[in-house]
Amino acid sequence: MFREGKPEGPAPQSEREHFIRCPVCGKMLDMRDLGDVLDHLHEVEEEPTAH
Repeated sequence: MFREGKPEGPAPQSEREHFIRCPVCGKMLDMRDLGDVLDHLHEVEEEPTAH
């Protein structure tokens, strides 16, 4: 069941579970900071544009 402001699934057991490694450059990204993740995109369109 979805609850606004509450993540689904089990709570992270350690700080380490909040990070992923960028497959392009290897930088560690904190997934709790969406702005940082979106700023880090490597030449990838955020949303395709249809004309």
